Amino acid sequence: MSALLVSLVLSAAGGAGPRVIEDDYGKALAEAKKRKTLLFVDAWAPWCHTCVFMREHVINQPAFKAFEKDVVFAGIDTEKVSNAPFLDKFPVSIWPTLFFIDPTTETLVFKWIGSADAAQMKGLLSAAKKKDGAVNEADALLAQGRSQEAAERYVASLKAGSGDASVRATLSLLNALTAAKQHEACVRTAAEQLPALKAASERINALTWGLSCALELPKTVADADALRATMVKEATAALSLEGALADDVSGLYELLVEERKAAKDAAGVEALAKAWLGYLEAAAAKAKTPAARAVFDPHRLSAAMASKQLDRVIPALEQSEKELPADFNPPARLALAHKALGALPLAAAAIARALEKNTGGPRRLRLFEVQASIFAEEGDVAAQRKALTEAIAYGATLPASQRPANKLKALESQLAKLDAPAPTPAR
Repeated sequence: MSALLVSLVLSAAGGAGPRVIEDDYGKALAEAKKRKTLLFVDAWAPWCHTCVFMREHVINQPAFKAFEKDVVFAGIDTEKVSNAPFLDKFPVSIWPTLFFIDPTTETLVFKWIGSADAAQMKGLLSAAKKKDGAVNEADALLAQGRSQEAAERYVASLKAGSGDASVRATLSLLNALTAAKQHEACVRTAAEQLPALKAASERINALTWGLSCALELPKTVADADALRATMVKEATAALSLEGALADDVSGLYELLVEERKAAKDAAGVEALAKAWLGYLEAAAAKAKTPAARAVFDPHRLSAAMASKQLDRVIPALEQSEKELPADFNPPARLALAHKALGALPLAAAAIARALEKNTGGPRRLRLFEVQASIFAEEGDVAAQRKALTEAIAYGATLPASQRPANKLKALESQLAKLDAPAPTPAR
């Protein structure tokens, strides 16, 4: 187990937060049945910054311990092959996914994608405990992947509801509309409902859905530019909201940078990314443990790349590798940073360390992919072929619920191109 995971387990099990049953779904299910409470499962991954942020900065806080009377807390690391049986029953495609499960029937009552603070957790728990109403019918449909039908039910509930129920219905509606690829409806809903969302977490969540949908608006939408501009203006203002989770704010920065990239505004990208990097450096400086500080590394890397200031992030990544010596993530991120700087020998050495430290799981395929890309830039076709072959062979050994089909197809395509005969020169 990596130093990062040890820190997470200890903070969850022995800190001020609730007791979390780690990577033992059967035990958690049995306890929830015995106590006649809901089972709350945090399905996460150690490479997912929002997942680790939730565990390091939210779930392990005293405010969450109060929920122990209503739920049994469990954590499922989706990278562990031993957790494949859970994923067979409850697939995960976006990280983190928070599940509320009825232990008696072992059916999904409600699920939430992304982070949640204590106030949101209270609302989610309240919603999961209710057994009737339009919102709960919509929750069930969304949990089943019937996004369009869920969206229609959430709309109906908004027309009839008020207060906390309406807030949650709004955020769930935006989730459902995004999943259903109803991007125009998503943006319009975010714009219409934003005045009713007062809490920082509520506004930022709505704007995250709304802005991500705005970036997907087709050109056929007559007022697409105006809708996008509204989301950008509101999201920019939300960056300074007090009481917001740092990871949520960082997510907005990321979307705003993507919006500037889409607008082909190079100067705007660089300026915004510099502000983003400064925000993350300040947040990391406040962290109380190495694991809590390392939470910000992936977004710091993204911000440093976008602002063309990779020299500012490399010392932080080196510090994380030193303080978390068994964790594969810091050297994997160092490999990307060195590759971007053209320091290919350093990049190759870093990704080799990451592969050595990685104990398996779907993310291992990404590490092989990075390694292959470094060898490609070095012009070492034999090493590139070897990395791709090892990746594909490893992917075939993963359980079906943990085998990323699209990633494997992409790797196979890369290998096929290497093995394709060279075109015959034209005479």
